[in-house]
Amino acid sequence: MATTTVPRWQATAFTDVEFDEAASHHLVVTTDEEAAEHVGDLAGVSVVRLAGPEDDALAAALRPARVGWRFVVVGRGAAPARVRAAIIAAGAVDAEVTVVDLGGGDGFSPGERDVYCAHCHSVTTTFAGIDESLTCSGCGSPLVVYYHFSRRHHAYLGFHPDAEELP
Repeated sequence: MATTTVPRWQATAFTDVEFDEAASHHLVVTTDEEAAEHVGDLAGVSVVRLAGPEDDALAAALRPARVGWRFVVVGRGAAPARVRAAIIAAGAVDAEVTVVDLGGGDGFSPGERDVYCAHCHSVTTTFAGIDESLTCSGCGSPLVVYYHFSRRHHAYLGFHPDAEELP
């Protein structure tokens, strides 16, 4: 599908990242221990190693961020999209954020993904693939995972397949 919004991250290994020489600062964010080991120790670059989705280290690292900073997010599954969304919400633009998806990066592959319910607006984490079904954790509705990916919600769109049919 050529016009899908499913993310296709630029890199699948940290060695694929080209650091912008003109940037005033680089911040590398790893989403888990595997990603932290993949990145290793870097000279001249700030690295934030997140312990989980509720880790406050990212917010603390973003407080001093200014124009000219570049961000690299390294991880697998839904976590890189969540971190990327937090960085964008803090004021960065798409061109300033590079995502390294250690799981392959095509967005269609099986794996953990977040699904945004079009009916109750909650987000459900699942391993259901695109065009597969799941149950919404918010309203309990059956949802189909659609091809649309919201970068703002860091989630695929989920909709009730029979929502327009009369009972």
